Amino acid sequence: MSMGPPPSPSSARFYSKSSSASNDKRPPSPSPMTASNSSTGTSLMPSKKPVVVLGVCAMDVKARSKAMREILTRLVDIERGGVDVKIFGDVVILEEDISHWPPVDVLISFFSTDFPLPKAISYTQLPNRTPPISINSLSLQSLLWDRRLVLAILDHIGVPTPSRAEVSRDGGPRIPRVLRRKVRRDLGLILPGPKAKDEDDWGELIIPERWKGKAKKQPVPRGKEVILREDGDAIIIDGQIIEKPFVEKPVDGENHNVYIYHRGGGGRRLFRKVGNKSSEYDPNLYHPRTIGSYIYEEFINVDNAEDIKVYTVGSKFYHAETRKSPVVDGLVRRNADGKETRFITPLSEAEGEYAKDVVEAFGQRVCGFDLLRCGSRSMVIDVNGWSFVKGNQAYYDKAAEILSGVCQLARERKISTIQSGLPAVVADNEVGGGSTTSTLRATVTIFRHADRTPKMKLKFSFPAHEPWSKPFLRLLRGHREEIILRDTRQLQYILAAAEESSQTPGITSEVLTKLGQIQEALGKKMSLPGTKAQLKPSFEKKKGDKEKKDKKEKKEKKGSDEEDELTETEGKKKVHDWLRRGSSSGPHENPNVKSTEDKDNLSTIDETATKVSNGDVSPACAEQPPASPLELNGEPLGDDDIPEGLEKMQLVIKWGGESTHSSRYQSRDLGDAFKKDIMIMNKDVLNNVKVYTSSERRVINTAQIFANALLGLEGGSSSHSSTIAGNRNPPEPCPQISHLIQRRDLLDDNNAGKEKMTEAKKKLKILLRTGETEKRPDLAWPKSFKKEPVEVVKDVIEQLTQLRSIMRKNYENGNVEKIPQQRWCSGDSPWLFRERWEKIFEDWVGVKQEKFDPSRVSELYDSIKYDSLHNRTFLFAVFDPEGKGQNFKPGVENQDRRLHDLYGMAKALFDLVAPQEYGFDAEAKEEIGVLTSLPLLRKVWEDLNEAKTTGKSLACFYFTKESHITTFVHLLLSSGLPFTNVRIPELDYCSHCTIELWEKSSGNASTRGQKDFSIRLSISEGAHSPAVLDSNVDARHSLTVQPRKKLSSHIDYDLARQCFSKHFDKGLSFSTTPLEGDEVYLKKPVQDESVLPLSSLHSRGEETPRMISSASSDRSHPGASDGGW
Repeated sequence: MSMGPPPSPSSARFYSKSSSASNDKRPPSPSPMTASNSSTGTSLMPSKKPVVVLGVCAMDVKARSKAMREILTRLVDIERGGVDVKIFGDVVILEEDISHWPPVDVLISFFSTDFPLPKAISYTQLPNRTPPISINSLSLQSLLWDRRLVLAILDHIGVPTPSRAEVSRDGGPRIPRVLRRKVRRDLGLILPGPKAKDEDDWGELIIPERWKGKAKKQPVPRGKEVILREDGDAIIIDGQIIEKPFVEKPVDGENHNVYIYHRGGGGRRLFRKVGNKSSEYDPNLYHPRTIGSYIYEEFINVDNAEDIKVYTVGSKFYHAETRKSPVVDGLVRRNADGKETRFITPLSEAEGEYAKDVVEAFGQRVCGFDLLRCGSRSMVIDVNGWSFVKGNQAYYDKAAEILSGVCQLARERKISTIQSGLPAVVADNEVGGGSTTSTLRATVTIFRHADRTPKMKLKFSFPAHEPWSKPFLRLLRGHREEIILRDTRQLQYILAAAEESSQTPGITSEVLTKLGQIQEALGKKMSLPGTKAQLKPSFEKKKGDKEKKDKKEKKEKKGSDEEDELTETEGKKKVHDWLRRGSSSGPHENPNVKSTEDKDNLSTIDETATKVSNGDVSPACAEQPPASPLELNGEPLGDDDIPEGLEKMQLVIKWGGESTHSSRYQSRDLGDAFKKDIMIMNKDVLNNVKVYTSSERRVINTAQIFANALLGLEGGSSSHSSTIAGNRNPPEPCPQISHLIQRRDLLDDNNAGKEKMTEAKKKLKILLRTGETEKRPDLAWPKSFKKEPVEVVKDVIEQLTQLRSIMRKNYENGNVEKIPQQRWCSGDSPWLFRERWEKIFEDWVGVKQEKFDPSRVSELYDSIKYDSLHNRTFLFAVFDPEGKGQNFKPGVENQDRRLHDLYGMAKALFDLVAPQEYGFDAEAKEEIGVLTSLPLLRKVWEDLNEAKTTGKSLACFYFTKESHITTFVHLLLSSGLPFTNVRIPELDYCSHCTIELWEKSSGNASTRGQKDFSIRLSISEGAHSPAVLDSNVDARHSLTVQPRKKLSSHIDYDLARQCFSKHFDKGLSFSTTPLEGDEVYLKKPVQDESVLPLSSLHSRGEETPRMISSASSDRSHPGASDGGW
């Protein structure tokens, strides 16, 4: 059974200056009135209480963020219908006149990129409409854009700041007259910068009692230029000397390029976090910048090399966290969510007062600010405006409770207004012709499956003209399509074919060795869940170069694998060696008996292979097939079963790729997140939900768990931890989903684009040519490497050569047995670990550059990521010359970061190579996209069009594998849609592309009742971390799925239809899905579309369901659960 997620921190770990504020809870809100009563000014019965309308006027990326979603969900739960949440949406905010924005009682609104702050301020000042209670003052938010203004206010209210000087080459901060006057009136402060024309006529400056006597007495030096002292260790501003080290900050609050200048030369450049870096050392940093305006502060040597981030919700509640200061080494420590690792810390009484003062002076109930501690001193260095704590359930609970208190104030104001005989809210049709609403009408999402174990495979080629190939070719049964064998009995047919082939007269020792390898591989891996074999026929082309054909036939006679371009000797050694180094009895082999039983097994394999190669004995399969080699289900096989025109057949044996225990958490949390998002945006969407899946086990598992979370049968990451509402409220209505829809024709592998993809893979070596990345700007290659890809490949080979030597030594000297790996998940073991890495070493170490296959990069990258999450202790120890790992060397400076460097190089090569496997250029990507994912694109548009035509809300979720979501995205990119971002991230596990249909109902009197539709696209890179080796993961071994990023703004529906339909007349009119073994050998029909019952076995936290269908095996691995659950 899998281990559950760790409990959320209790609310006792949060700190409030007022104990009553944290302990006294407001009584439950009264039952709500009907929506019609809330929007009219009619009088109410005393027992009826008005519904409070809470508007969220922020860009969608913020309004639909995880933190906002969690808090609003809790708020609605607390209020039991007493609050109606209205998300304004980007369309209304950016396109509609403020007179058509919906009227609200409480307003959450804050600035972010592209947000029209002046427009939002004007909305709160509309005549004939009661101004809403703003959680954060909109007018004062613009003060946060200039650090000079922020520090001036902090000085005025007595909050300590580092000593500083200012260089203003822009003439000083320019502030609107209204805002200058408001700050003068509310704070008694004259802000720096040019005065308003009539400012001298505003009368005497009066400091409110709240702020009297708090102002900082020492004046701030202000000048237009900075002078570097002759010795270079100090600067002079307005006669004031500032010694190095000092900090140079741009006055622009959105500019994070902060420099620290060290005494004697050099310094550190700080910047917004990029991957796992937040700063870097620059030895040439000497002279201050001469262009732009800056603040120069003393450098504070903080305690424990930590900064403090403080978050407030109102003036009586705050939450503080420490983080590693970016000035240390610039390396960012991350948690499983991909966020910076932080630790809760209490604030002193004085620091708590600073938090209260910041909230009241800046008018921001929800805000964050940065605090530094140095001995007994505490100083605030910046105020950030609207900020939420990330991923803390107790904080979400408290924030929702405090916001509920604000809603109660709005409710009391409404009741007071009604009792005085005035209308509570102006009706929609009385102000500017009514409000415009933007509604999420439909959402369609294509998902990649959740986390899996690494995939392994072996390939063998059988030329049609060789007599010893006939037993394998007959397995095609005359079919010209690819056939997939999954069941153990079907895999036995391959063993039987190998037995029959070995008896062919005149067979060579090299071929016998190949047959022995097939038997050895299947004998070891056949019992593993998910093991399958693919029979891939290739046919002669009508037009072809005879010389090329002769060359291929010559190569095939030697028995080489065309795709790997290896000789028979190389292929034999490669397969045999890494199989020998792996386990011989499955993943649960006892390491203590390796010296006896394993040694005997390995020596037996050696002897058998030698005898086979010498022709002394025929290879024998581990288990005898149920039928004669010359028969299949009692039917004799003959040459008639070999399809006409067959040139060769490739046999691919695959295992691995099964769902891990962490995939359960990823799928569950993703379903929970989608449910909460839809509940806020338009809960009617959940009344019409369809979930589609391919036939692969890991995909079905992901779809099952996601659907259960969407139904509320399997709680999400936060469903268990909301302590505010408890169980007092009835559950929200859940979508009615009774089954999954399996669509093999839409979501399974198909053969239509395989030939083009093979051509693309053959061109991958071009990427390693010198200068290729400079010629093609579309290629992702980090400039920070300062090396060509071919040089990085050489570095990787050198690194892997060293690591192979270290790993083998640790296995030989027994260090492996001393590694304290707490548990092996997903059926893994030290011997399977070795098998995986030996396969990687064989693909890289000692390979000549002209024979290096760039497609092998993905296997290396995949294995590093997998072991970093699931076997990190073992990974670091087994590649440590001492066999201990980093965790057992405390206090050692300059820790070995070879694995970090290897991961960085593998990641860069993967980002370069992987997208080109689905088309080497834009034209090829489009062609492969059409051949692979056009049916899915057609179905997606049908879903969107159905919602538009019928007016019924719907949600469709499609679950598939990496190849399908990648080619689907490539097809979108080639459609001509106006994308705002065409740089597609790595599509990791649980990555997804969402297409939403939005319906805008106009509030303009001239267009009343008119509905406009638009499409918006977004994409998530999935469960991904830019620095997986530095990410802190718990027992779930799970990375959090990253939020979606905008791919496009709202696109007019007609334009979207034109772009989507660009390819609709292309593609194939028939299915090219591979045949299943059941169809070929059991004559059992397998439909492209079928229904799978939705399992509900998760109520007890049991393992993920093992789906049994015509396309999945019922084999189980002895002693191991499915995927390790």
